Amino acid sequence: MFAAEVARSRSVLVFSVFMMLAMWALAVAVLMGGWHLVRRRTGLTWPALGWMAATLFALAAFRNTAPGAPPIGSLLDYLAFFWAETLIAFCVIVVVVRAVRSEDPPPPRGATAP
Repeated sequence: MFAAEVARSRSVLVFSVFMMLAMWALAVAVLMGGWHLVRRRTGLTWPALGWMAATLFALAAFRNTAPGAPPIGSLLDYLAFFWAETLIAFCVIVVVVRAVRSEDPPPPRGATAP
């Protein structure tokens, strides 16, 4: 009888774990940035929102560099990608809603500046 064993190499496993940690680190960074923006109530801060949105879309491209191009629904997705995407999207939405609420209302029409 012949026996065959299939296993991932150590370098593939290390890189996959690194990818998951990087996704979580980026998600936590966006969470901390969003928390800071919401607490300060500074209104719409476009560079921060751009960074958060870029992170949201960059994770999909980063996920596609996973070794072996795993299909959607792999362990990598459930442990890191879906959770990180959800957390970042939630943070972007909360920051925008809170920033719009804290923005000063526009001056009435015909009003002159002092």
